[in-house]
Amino acid sequence: MRCCSTAAEAIAVPTAAGDEIRRPAGMRQDRPGRLLRGYLHKSSNSLCGIKGYASLIAGGGAVSGRTTAWARKIIDEVERLEVIYRSVKDMAFPAPAPGDASSGLLPVLVDASAAAAVRHRNLLVGPLPRVRARLLLPPGDLLQILAAILDNSAEARPGPVAVAITTSPGADGRTVLHLADDGPGMPRELLAQVLDPFVTTRPGHLGIGLARVDTIMDMHGLGWGLRSLPQQGTTVSLEVARPEGAGPTR
Repeated sequence: MRCCSTAAEAIAVPTAAGDEIRRPAGMRQDRPGRLLRGYLHKSSNSLCGIKGYASLIAGGGAVSGRTTAWARKIIDEVERLEVIYRSVKDMAFPAPAPGDASSGLLPVLVDASAAAAVRHRNLLVGPLPRVRARLLLPPGDLLQILAAILDNSAEARPGPVAVAITTSPGADGRTVLHLADDGPGMPRELLAQVLDPFVTTRPGHLGIGLARVDTIMDMHGLGWGLRSLPQQGTTVSLEVARPEGAGPTR
């Protein structure tokens, strides 16, 4: 499913059907991860203490086997929380990737699609648009964004998933990149929460991929949008480049 043909449509306001998300360029967003940062920093010290005491108990020879088992369970749970804490930090405060933001769009698309094909045998990407456009953000940041989007598409179902990649002219001379998959799409109730951290329907997933996309795009002042319909697929549209030879965008 192709989302739209212009940037105004690509990053449209939510419709009455509730099938779209809008993130306009330059609109700073407050998100839960930012509010959690201070709390997570403080509570991580308590986690370290709990894990340390549990490790002493688990390694002690004078305690019963049942007590040792419970101590090891506590250690396992703390380690899971540590993974979540690190993920919140990476999602809410990503470090800008090194690299020249004037790099071309096509080489990044080639690298991202090749890497995704290695991770997901069921993913079919392409053909890639032969577009001559320069990036508005570092290549490493766009690679993170594309990885999260392509991973979501590939993991939407176990069978083959095709992702069509196209571009269209956008506002202020920008180039809008569209990634449209033919997956199962999202139910309306999930789409309403999809940018919140840890919202996922997949066992073993943290559910931070699109929240990370939102944060990185926000960090560079770039707009993006998402449209998804059950049984019709999902399209993500990203303002990430400008045509070669065009002047600076606002």
